This record gives sequence, structure tokens and C-alpha cells, in this order.
Amino acid sequence: MFFDITVLVVIGAVIAFILAFAIGANDTANSFGTSVGSKVLTLHQAYVLASIFETLGACLLGHQVTDTMRKGVVDINSFGFVDGNYTMSNETKDQNLMLGQIAVLTGCGAWMLLATAFKLPVSTTHSIVGATIGFALVAQGPELIFWKQIYRIFASWIVSPLLSGIMSVVIYSSLDHLVLRREQPLHSGMRVLPFLYFLCFSFNVFAIVYKGPEFLMMNNLSLVHCLIISTTFGLAVAVVFALFLAPYLKDHILSKEILEITGKQRHGHHNESSSPKQKELEMEEGNGKFIELKTKNEQQKALLDQPTIVVSTCPTNGDSISSFTNPKNTIRPASSLASFFRSCKPEDPQASRLFSLLQVMTACFGGFAHGGNDVSNAIAPLVSLVLYWRDKSLLSETSTPWYILLYGSIGMCLGLWVLGHRVIYTVGENLTKITPASGFSVEFGAAVTVLIASKLGLPISSTQCKVGSVVAVGLIQSKHEVHWGVFRNISLSWIVTLPVAGLLSAGTMMLLQSLYA
Repeated sequence: MFFDITVLVVIGAVIAFILAFAIGANDTANSFGTSVGSKVLTLHQAYVLASIFETLGACLLGHQVTDTMRKGVVDINSFGFVDGNYTMSNETKDQNLMLGQIAVLTGCGAWMLLATAFKLPVSTTHSIVGATIGFALVAQGPELIFWKQIYRIFASWIVSPLLSGIMSVVIYSSLDHLVLRREQPLHSGMRVLPFLYFLCFSFNVFAIVYKGPEFLMMNNLSLVHCLIISTTFGLAVAVVFALFLAPYLKDHILSKEILEITGKQRHGHHNESSSPKQKELEMEEGNGKFIELKTKNEQQKALLDQPTIVVSTCPTNGDSISSFTNPKNTIRPASSLASFFRSCKPEDPQASRLFSLLQVMTACFGGFAHGGNDVSNAIAPLVSLVLYWRDKSLLSETSTPWYILLYGSIGMCLGLWVLGHRVIYTVGENLTKITPASGFSVEFGAAVTVLIASKLGLPISSTQCKVGSVVAVGLIQSKHEVHWGVFRNISLSWIVTLPVAGLLSAGTMMLLQSLYA
């Protein structure tokens, strides 16, 4: 070899870090894009939370998917054999395999940086698989590729956005009927929230401990033990929320509502009269009468009982109807399948605020899932280089070292802070309008899909999961607005990702082979 193994490992480490940087700038934006789009988090708050949970997810969950990417796409055992005959020396075989890792990293990294420059949210899973195929075709030919595994990945690209979209639709429809369409959405939401916290935290903890990392001894836990641990943790969080956080959250929402109404009335009174005397807050009841609210508790009670103007766009003639005829927040019963999934009633502002804290938690959940699944895209080829340098074998059964997982997560976090804003707004704002309730449904549905795939060792596309959820929930919201032009551009970027990454990797492999001939 022109370079020794150590030099190749160093070059691979540098290129892997650049690839991780590109993934952070492009794909990591999916985890917190909806939270920024719904205005629940600022951009810098999203950066901080994403850095924490992406790193935790990479270190705790990333080892299993990384092993699948490293050992499942290319048949290393057949490398060097043609028609059952060994055609190259061990030194040549090792040289080509190590050069192949460099080619995969280079091809994938070049495409990801180019896509980020054009603000295209592409799939890094597509990129790494396409780059691996490109290297294998140049190195030996199609017989080197596990086509059955590739077909499985192809199927996951189609199934993952559908499953994620269905999951998010089920979650949002449940919230719509249990909370948003109820007579008193805030009261209904306060009753449902403890169960949601129990569900989210239980599933998250189960995903960590079931077949968890060996260095934490979690791989020795049985299924029953994992269920007990996750259920106990979820119940504890639900009880803490119901007893301590729920009263504070309710008071915070109502106090903010009172301040907004008071500010508007003071502004109106100031325009109407120059008198310094401030009138007490007046609230209109369904029967047209006025009451004076003298205490904060009375103000909060009136806010809970007051009717909300319901603007319906469901009539066939397209007219909008505003009505105070009902004494509470109500909506006509669903008379068709479309009206069952798509509500005519806009989200209640109080209930919408109720889901803000929950969306932040699910955003962290999504970041954790993304770190567990997509760290493999950056470091899988580097793992092969390091293990060959350490063990002199690319067929090592050793688990992925934790320090390489941490190295990849640092690169992703750096890319997020530097260029993450370029893709965040595409996912969070340009596809459809995101609210805290719909954002929670999108994030939790996509995160559940990604985490299940991560535990099964299936490298699905988190980009497609998130986009599929955003589009699906956008279709069943009251305004059901989806910007199909943006979705078309994203879909086109998915189509060209695999062949472009494969061509870049193949070109790099041909160049390296010519240099090492």
C-alpha cells in the first residue's frame, strides 16, 4: 500500500467527521423542526436539546443499527471470490475493502453537503446504502451485494412514511376526539395528559432497556423485567405530573390568557377614553350578559366556561359559519368518515398551549430516536477501518466501540449548530402549519416508528418518517393545508439520493484504485 493502515484510518476518521457534520446539518433538523415551526421552541433552544438527546441516543442505541449497516449490506466473506475461485491475495483484498470504506464516506459526505447547500432534506440512510452499493459494484460486481437486504431496505423506504403517517394520524385523531372537540378542551386535556406522559415515558424507557447496550448490562434483562422497569418509570412520571406539574401548567395557561385579554381591553379603553380609571375585566357569556370578574379564581373559572367562537368551513357551499348558539365548545357529530378524521373546529388556544410542554418532551424523544438510528450512517465505514486496524480483520464480531459512537454524535451536533437552520424551516414551516397538538402527534408517531426500527436493526429513513407524519397530520387538521410543491421537491430529492451517492462513491473508488494500482 502507498499509505499504511494508520494513515487510512486517520483519513477515514476525518471524512467520517465531515459526514457526521453534514448529517447534523441536514437530517438532525427533522427531530426538532416541528417544535421550532410551532413556536414552542426557539432555534437555539432546539440546538441545545438536540445536542443532548442526539448524543444520548447515539451512545445508548446506535450500536445495533451500526452493526447491521456494517455487516448486512455487503458480503465481505465472498469478497475476492469469483465463481468459487479466489482471485486476489489477502493483502489486495484488505486494501480494496479499506479503500471501499473511504469511498463510501466520501461519496455520502459529498452528496449530503451538496444537498444541505440547496436546503434539501435528504435521507442519509439512502445515501450510505447507495454509496455502499457503488463501492461494491466497482470493487468486484453485483455478486458482492446482499440484494435481499437491499430489497428489505427499499421496502422500508416505502413502508416507513406510511406507517409513521398512520401512527401520527391515529394519535392526532385520538387527541381530537378526546380533547379538542370536547365541550371544555382544557379540562379534557388535563385529564388525558397524565396518560400521555405515562405512555411516552414508558415506551421511551422500554426502548432503552430492552436489548440495551452491553456496557450497561441491559442486554441481560428479560422482556418481563424491561416491561416492569418501563411501566414503573412511566407511572412515576404520570403521578408526579398529575400531583405537581398539572396544577402549575393549568394556572400558567389561564394566567397567560387573562393577561392577554386584559392587555387587549386596556389597549381598547385607552383608545376610547383618556380617563385614568381602569374598568374591571368583562367577559361575554353565551346569553349576551356581562359579568364583572373580581378575583383571579373567578377569572379563571369564567375562562374555562366561556364559549369559543367556532368557525366552520365544512358546508358544501364554502361559507364560513360563526356561532354562539351553543353554551359550550361543541361540534356537530361526525356524519361521515371524512368528518370523523377532519374536524371543522379550530384548535382551542388554551388546549393548544396545553400540549406545548408535551411537544418539547416528544421532541427530545425524537432526537433520542434519531441519534440511535442515524449515527450509523456516519460511522459504520469508520468502524470497519478501526476494527481492521485493531484486530487485523474486517470480519470482527466485536460490538461497535462507544467512543466511535460519541465521536459521530459530536460531529452531528456541530453540524446542527452551524447549518441546521437551513433545513429546519423546510420541515417545520414550509410543508404545513404546525401547532403544539399536531406537532406532538407528528413527533411521537415518527419517533415510535424510528425507535421500533432501531431496536429491530432495520436502518429506515427518519427523514421519510417525519415528512410522512407531517403530511398525514396536515391533511386531517381543520384547515388541511399541505404545500404539495414543497413535498414534491422533497420526494424528488429522495429519488436522486441513492443513485447520486452511488455514482460519487463509485467514482471515488475508481480513483483510489488507480492511485493504488
